[in-house]
Amino acid sequence: MLEPILIDEPPFLPNEGKVTGEEKFLTPVFSLIASILARVSLGAAVFFIPFSYRFVLYELSIPEIYVDYTNGLLFVADIFLCATLVFWIVDLISRPRKLTLAPLAISIPLFGLLLVSLVSVFVSIVPKISLYHFSRLLILTVLFVYLLNELHDLKVILIPLAASTVIQSIISIIQVLKQKSIGLGLLGELLLDPAWSGVSIVYAQGVRTLRAYGLSDHPNILGGCLAFSLVLLVSWQIMKKRETDGLRIAVILIGMLGLLLTFSRSAWLAFISGLGAVSLILILTRRYREIIKLVNLGLASLIALIPFVVYFAPLLGVRLNQANAFQEVENETRAIEERAALNVAGNEIFVAHALTGVGVGTSPVAMKEQHPVFPYYYQPPHNTLLAAAAETGIFGALFYGLLIFTPWLLIIVRRKKIQFNPAFVAATGALLAVTVVGFFDYYTWLLAPGRFWQFLMWGAWGSFYGSSLKPENND
Repeated sequence: MLEPILIDEPPFLPNEGKVTGEEKFLTPVFSLIASILARVSLGAAVFFIPFSYRFVLYELSIPEIYVDYTNGLLFVADIFLCATLVFWIVDLISRPRKLTLAPLAISIPLFGLLLVSLVSVFVSIVPKISLYHFSRLLILTVLFVYLLNELHDLKVILIPLAASTVIQSIISIIQVLKQKSIGLGLLGELLLDPAWSGVSIVYAQGVRTLRAYGLSDHPNILGGCLAFSLVLLVSWQIMKKRETDGLRIAVILIGMLGLLLTFSRSAWLAFISGLGAVSLILILTRRYREIIKLVNLGLASLIALIPFVVYFAPLLGVRLNQANAFQEVENETRAIEERAALNVAGNEIFVAHALTGVGVGTSPVAMKEQHPVFPYYYQPPHNTLLAAAAETGIFGALFYGLLIFTPWLLIIVRRKKIQFNPAFVAATGALLAVTVVGFFDYYTWLLAPGRFWQFLMWGAWGSFYGSSLKPENND
């Protein structure tokens, strides 16, 4: 008796369910190449973080509001960031593996922030702007996951950070000494003249002195990038086994001079806070060798910077409130009053839109609608938590607040279970530096360079926190 033929059954394939020798060879090769390209792209993205060179994706002009708050921008760092994630996806497809989201105390509020940012798009006063910013947050959240799973060595970002620090600092030094831009417009350098309105200066003894921009959009942004980079570079230098490394020390000294010439108070404070955290950890863990190296490096830096500190003493005095400069110097008084007014206006926006916010990225527009006549430039409030609250509502503020404070609670609660390895110590110092800037400025919330740094350090800290836990406690 003949058996029935099942016509729905697919034809038999000789190699079905098997992997050929060629596939066994090519799969790890594709994975390795994609993994290497992802790391190289990440390094390139980190190198270009401070660079202001950009492409305009779309234009949205709103009178009296700075175009960078309304236009869709694509920076060079963004291109390499996207390449990093594309190569990582290829790597995952070539070699599927389980991903981790630990520590969940960071991942959960980060995904919560992403969710409320998506919701804010639908209630936004300018949906196009909010959609653009949500897209950026989505990409950075994927970066965060990539870092949690793939960042195992700080060298991946330290080398490009060192190169970027040197280039930005040398350009900055020349700008300040010449008191004008130096003809690098093709690389994104802004046209700079201390006599022009809108150019950031320090006013002392009747003279307007240009602050260092480098190839960035603003001295505060450059100052922050240099401060964060230097905390990582200094930490790595003092915690390496080799006693001296002249090249690293030269990079640090050049970077510190560049940081000094930005005249950015928030960046100075961030740098001091970050190194303060590193120093405290070294003291509590009794790493006296590293403490001595840090003291020696500090003394060398002080000696190298003394001539510049003396030369620029009047400007530094103004920025540090010498002779009551905050009340006596008009530029400083206006800057302080402006930040206070922006924070008050930002709080008013939050109170009026407490549940959902006005839409991620739209606080300058909301401020203009709320205050049609305003004595200052329309900007987000100069506090990242307040800016997050105004734009994404109470839930966004809750998630962002957890992201700010949870790392420090984890360190305090689990301090006896943590092995403070060099990478974790360096990431902790840099994360604190980024956090400190957020108390006084908004760019780590809104602007591409600062936002990149914020997510970079959340991811790096999360990765090294996981690897620093003692094996029996790594849950």
